[in-house]
Amino acid sequence: MTFAELGGQGLKRKLSGREKLLVRIIAVSMSLYQLAQSTFLTVQPMLHYSIHLTFILVLAVLLYTPFSGSDRKGIPPRDYGLAVLAASIGVYFFANMERYLARWPMVDPLTAADVAVGIVLLLFVISFTRRVMGPILPSIGLVFVAYALWGHRLSGILSHRRLIPLDVLDQVVFTLNGVFSSPIVAASTYVFLFVLFGSFFASSGAGDFFYKFSMAVAGRSPGGAGKVAIITSGLFGMINGSPTANVVTTGSFTIPMMKRSGYDSEFSGAVTAVAATGGGIMPPIMGTAAFLMAEMAGIPYRTIALAGFVPGVLYYTALLLVVHFRAKKQNIQGLESEVQDSVLATLKEGGLFLIPIVVLVVMLLKGYTASLSAFVGIVSVIATAALRKSTRMSPAAIVRALEEGALASVVISLSCAVAGCVIAGLMTTGLSGKLASLILSVGGDHLLPALILTAAICTLLGMGMPVAAAYALTAALCIPSLYELGLRPLEAHMFVVYFATLSAITPPVAVASYAAAGISEANASRVGWKACYIGLVSFLVPFMFVFQPKLMVIPENFTVGSLWVVFTAFVGVYALSSGIEGYMRREIGFLTRGLLLLAGLLMMIPETMTDSVGIALFSGVFVLQFVCGRRVRDEARTASVPRND
Repeated sequence: MTFAELGGQGLKRKLSGREKLLVRIIAVSMSLYQLAQSTFLTVQPMLHYSIHLTFILVLAVLLYTPFSGSDRKGIPPRDYGLAVLAASIGVYFFANMERYLARWPMVDPLTAADVAVGIVLLLFVISFTRRVMGPILPSIGLVFVAYALWGHRLSGILSHRRLIPLDVLDQVVFTLNGVFSSPIVAASTYVFLFVLFGSFFASSGAGDFFYKFSMAVAGRSPGGAGKVAIITSGLFGMINGSPTANVVTTGSFTIPMMKRSGYDSEFSGAVTAVAATGGGIMPPIMGTAAFLMAEMAGIPYRTIALAGFVPGVLYYTALLLVVHFRAKKQNIQGLESEVQDSVLATLKEGGLFLIPIVVLVVMLLKGYTASLSAFVGIVSVIATAALRKSTRMSPAAIVRALEEGALASVVISLSCAVAGCVIAGLMTTGLSGKLASLILSVGGDHLLPALILTAAICTLLGMGMPVAAAYALTAALCIPSLYELGLRPLEAHMFVVYFATLSAITPPVAVASYAAAGISEANASRVGWKACYIGLVSFLVPFMFVFQPKLMVIPENFTVGSLWVVFTAFVGVYALSSGIEGYMRREIGFLTRGLLLLAGLLMMIPETMTDSVGIALFSGVFVLQFVCGRRVRDEARTASVPRND
């Protein structure tokens, strides 16, 4: 076995027989416990977090091999032993929870058993995360723990007071400032339940409805295959919140469909990657991002969903326009022969699948807890599917949904646990304040340079990570500096959410783009850079709502001027998309593309003067295109009329 294999990522096992049944029993038991805890079962919060993490550790060690070269067809005795040890840690926390809640951290000493359990738990979190996700995230967690232990030996701004190793262990494991901090709090409560909701929703047959609905809405229009891919991926991504899983699920049939229609492989993969990534920032559900943000920023979900609506629509409007202009430029037709039903017929056949989403959103907007809303949403999925025999969920389907929901939460929960190690390193050493000072000093106390640096940090640290981990990690590092620059929590956290999410399409570790490249059979790096190019607007939107908060339309900041801000933003998106593809009413040259790109950028700067200049530029190009287009049509019509000489 090579060194790379030893330090790399494990593989998911292909289990069968009794081993598969064992994992299913554990996963289903976890989901049932979570459903009970969200409704009638009262469990002390920290005890609940430890129970959740125990389930996750057991599932991780049973489900994933330790190395990429390990046998995937069975569970070796060593891993059974590790699973028993992980379960024993959970039992130990259960037996000692009253003592942990009554003691003063870093004052009351830890027992020898506490120390042993704490070290083993920390090692399990790091090593099992490496199995499931690879070495990048656990390495970051180890760096921050090591910094807490030995950072006092550094000189300059990074030095901190000396910390006793037992105090560091106390903070990381036995308080709410480490492994059990806000990321795992969110992952073990409403994030898990929303992942479970997505599992039930997919198992009910809603995916087929999403696809048919997308076909009915956009399939007949020019370049219909690309628009169907965008709408389908957006709807799926809004529910499951995982760009990579979304690409694999929807891209398996939308990417080949795009290629058959005439789009090239790179463009097909890039469009799917950008569309799948955007689901995590598109209200009303926003994958898991909104619920993590609500926990870490203390902002009500209703406010987050309302604030994210216009930026989310801008994101998908830009992508749809790029696809439309590409289709018009290359004369890619719609899918007339493949569209079977109208929108009304599709809604009549499968519109019942919208009921659970409506129920979920209404409950959230009315102020019910996210956990209760998710539980009611799951019940509504089962009840809605039961209305028709063809969609009714059998007991086996329900068990399968319970299992898949628990297994899907392994990645999210482990990444949140490691993010907690980072938070512990920041909290115990005061590094968060020093990082804020560093960002401010580099930016020179100016907002734009600080935002660019923050975006780079979010993108760099978010590469290869799930959205939940990327946001939790980058928020802990970057949010304090944005507060120092005067940003409110809503703008600061939404900015970080966007760039943590967009890291899924940003090379060199663009996981969503690379997954799409595998399906489209294109060069992975080129698909990643193509995704960044056609998704240019998505990288500009966060800067727009930071400099002009009225773009996030919420009751607290809505004025008549908000309508002008929204209008110019959409016109600017149209101009940018046209400039990116080099087409408006007809194909345009290099100079005109430059004018459109400039006009779009000017309209995204929140100033009356720049808006006016941008609209003037855009209007001039639009009128010129209209006049030239009519002249070309007149000449073609004249040429087609026979002359009588």
